[in-house]
Amino acid sequence: FLQPVEPLLRDPGAAERGTLFHEILHRFSMSGVDPHADDALHRLVDIGRSCFAEAVLPEDVVAVWWPRFEKLAANVILWERGRSGVRSRHAEARAEKLAVGDSGVTLSGYADRIDVMGENLADILDYKTGSSPSRGQAHTLLSPQLALEGALLKRGAFRELGPLDPADLAFIRLKANGEVLPESILEFNRQVKLAGDLSEEAWARLEKLLLHYRHPRTGYLSRALPFRENDVDGDYDHLARVLEWSAGGEADDEAGGE
Repeated sequence: FLQPVEPLLRDPGAAERGTLFHEILHRFSMSGVDPHADDALHRLVDIGRSCFAEAVLPEDVVAVWWPRFEKLAANVILWERGRSGVRSRHAEARAEKLAVGDSGVTLSGYADRIDVMGENLADILDYKTGSSPSRGQAHTLLSPQLALEGALLKRGAFRELGPLDPADLAFIRLKANGEVLPESILEFNRQVKLAGDLSEEAWARLEKLLLHYRHPRTGYLSRALPFRENDVDGDYDHLARVLEWSAGGEADDEAGGE
């Protein structure tokens, strides 16, 4: 049988742009450049130029993405300079495996960035080039990644930093127009939570969920919490035959009997 052939030309999309911009900001943080230095913007643009070259993007894509990056770079430096009290910046910080209560499961991962703020506190920042997840989803723990990173931080899983209390958990939205919009997930719909409390709530919920699924009679659902009623794009929807069971419905039942 003939195997499908990858197209010779493929336009990079949002995922590629996100990966590229993450890498640029990662290298900038790791470079140790002081954002207040006179040449900070120049250094960031140079890092961006190197990353763009390594990505080997089509010329038409570079023509659109590079001007956007230049605007973004200037706003990144302004945002960095507006952050006071940062003692050290840690990009792509790695959390070692840590047991989640009595579930028999371990959790590990990476944080886009952790800023140590002093007084045993640190901010956990997650760069986002898209709109998902929303602040509401993160605040209500439908998307608990940031809060779980906070729980790992409290428990010392980021070994190079040691146990620290999360002060803020925030998305840093990198908009296509060059804007940099910090978005703390601690406040939503006039509800405010402390970073430590939200982290502990996420950890407790995760352990409860894992214990629930550890039971032999608990089934695995392909769509336990779909965000939209017609969302049938889950990785396992084909195994659950979601489209098949969704076809027809009440209208067919009514038409088939009296």
